[in-house]
Amino acid sequence: MLRLLLWAGLLTVGTHSCLQCDADVRGALAALRTGLVPRQIHDSRLRARAQALLRGMEGDFFRHYATSQFAGVAALNQVNSLIHSVRQTTAALAQSPLTDQALLDELVEYRRKTTLELKSALQEHQEKACDPEKCVDSQERLSLRYKPQAPGPDIARTGVSLVLIMSAVLLLALVIG
Repeated sequence: MLRLLLWAGLLTVGTHSCLQCDADVRGALAALRTGLVPRQIHDSRLRARAQALLRGMEGDFFRHYATSQFAGVAALNQVNSLIHSVRQTTAALAQSPLTDQALLDELVEYRRKTTLELKSALQEHQEKACDPEKCVDSQERLSLRYKPQAPGPDIARTGVSLVLIMSAVLLLALVIG
């Protein structure tokens, strides 16, 4: 019985899920973008910013964040909890009396909090269940920073030497001539 529970726990940790894969979350964000924002933000610049923010949240914003900053995997129960939280907050925002800049600020704060919750879930999985060889950093550009210096001539030293020699020759030509 204990083995079965442990195995089920390991399966839960390794299961993949994503925030924007949930149709209800995407639908709720789209409803905010197409319903709430045009109705309650009257300034066209603020409205465009709010719609762009929500469109990004509907799209690949969270997936890109998860895969570019972390291994892109979190425990299913944590993602489901985050999805539930996003649904509740979206429903509360849909009933919000806020307008214009105050509503835009609230939407920005909503994205920030959601991103921090996602970060927490991703970090916890990476620290507890991830293979260190694969999950150190998924960004290839960082691996370039730690590579040893390439063998070959030191171009900077050669360039500085060449400039010094040329300046000495020029100085001699000016003094002699």
